[in-house]
Amino acid sequence: MTDIAPATLLLLLIATACAALAHVLWGKRWRQLVFFWVAAVVGCLLAYGLGLRLPLDLPAPAGVPIIETLLAAWILLFIASRLRV
Repeated sequence: MTDIAPATLLLLLIATACAALAHVLWGKRWRQLVFFWVAAVVGCLLAYGLGLRLPLDLPAPAGVPIIETLLAAWILLFIASRLRV
C-alpha cells in the first residue's frame, strides 16, 4: 500500500467536503458534482501552492492553511456555480 502525504490527504478531504456541500446548495445534476469537485481541488491547490496566508496566527495542520484553503475553494465554487454546466 502506498503512503499518502498528510497534506495531500487533508487537501482532498477539504475539497471533497466543499464540493459536496456546494452540490447540495447549488447542484441540479450529478455531473455538476464532478465539476464542483474539480473547482474545489483547484481552489485548494491554489491556496496551498501559492502559500496564501492571512495575517493571523492560525494553525496549519500538515502545513495546510485551513481557512485560506477553504476561502479559495469557496470562491472558485461560487464562480463554478454561476457557469452553465
